Amino acid sequence: MAATPDLPLWAWNLIIAIQAYEDQHSSTHTCLQQVLTAVPADVRHQAEGISSYVRKASSDELADKITKRWDDIFGSFFGPSGDEPQQEKLDAAP
Repeated sequence: MAATPDLPLWAWNLIIAIQAYEDQHSSTHTCLQQVLTAVPADVRHQAEGISSYVRKASSDELADKITKRWDDIFGSFFGPSGDEPQQEKLDAAP
């Protein structure tokens, strides 16, 4: 198995979002397929695995815990990016 690339969390989220978009809209919009082609195949495969794991977990009460744990794991390796809004501020917004 290939080692997990040293990518920031935003990069994983972007790859996963583009893959999800293409899965849902590939029959009518293929404009992002070229973007995915530029991502190495092993990274796309690992992103698919991450996405599948999160989707399965989101169907039960562990989803929030898993998502938090995933963020904690990436945060411990890469530190907070500073680019991401804090959830508390989003929750407190009117």
